[in-house]
Amino acid sequence: MSHGVWSPFAGATHYEFRMQLRRKSVWIATFLTSLIVFTGLHNPWNFPHDTALSVVVAQWAVVCNAFAPVVFGVLLADRLPRDRRLHLPELLDALPAPSGSRLAGKYFGSALATATPIFVIYLSGIIYILADRHDPLAVPLGLAAFLAINLPGLLFVAAFSVVMPAILWVPLYQFLFVGYWFWGNLLSPSYGIPTISTTWLTPLGSFAAAGFFSRADEIMTMDGSTGTVWQGAGSIALLLASAVLALFIAQRYLNWQRARQ
Repeated sequence: MSHGVWSPFAGATHYEFRMQLRRKSVWIATFLTSLIVFTGLHNPWNFPHDTALSVVVAQWAVVCNAFAPVVFGVLLADRLPRDRRLHLPELLDALPAPSGSRLAGKYFGSALATATPIFVIYLSGIIYILADRHDPLAVPLGLAAFLAINLPGLLFVAAFSVVMPAILWVPLYQFLFVGYWFWGNLLSPSYGIPTISTTWLTPLGSFAAAGFFSRADEIMTMDGSTGTVWQGAGSIALLLASAVLALFIAQRYLNWQRARQ
């Protein structure tokens, strides 16, 4: 990445990260959601001591990924509309900074900031596991689980939550996103309703958890099957590729929109 592209990207990332991190709603809404997270059956304190450490860590990562991304996606939906209200695109277009770098910076900065409270909640569970098991391996396992299970799904959600409100009314997108999350991630096919919760395109992270961290059949996907390493890797790759594609299409659309003005 050349200096002319890197500088606007780094600047936008830093600005968006600081601004989003300072929003009280980001912290309050996420921690209120954690009240649901801490009542889950697969929390660290609900496992017997003979359960494999990797299974306890991975299940905790999936639990944190069950509800927190709902708030995560809703909080990110106002990023581009806010810029339009403040007429920032017109101001920034006058600067010698590629619009793609600005969009990427907005995406990464706001996503990382909004994910910070989620990571704090997740880290509290890892600290509990470390104190309970007295196994220092809990820390690297916890980091690996967050990177493999939580982060791909959050980046996927962030991409669509940042760019889709450029087309849809923000409250409408937020309503549709909440409905999608419960239908496409938490709905079991046993209800008889078609759902994508059993496919690789689920940001819940169950395929990565089952493929990378499970022993025997201790972690299962939504359809009750055990995942493989290749399925876990395929799910991560598909989620990240979808996020990149969404950003690419959004950038082309925004450029087309500016050209028509």
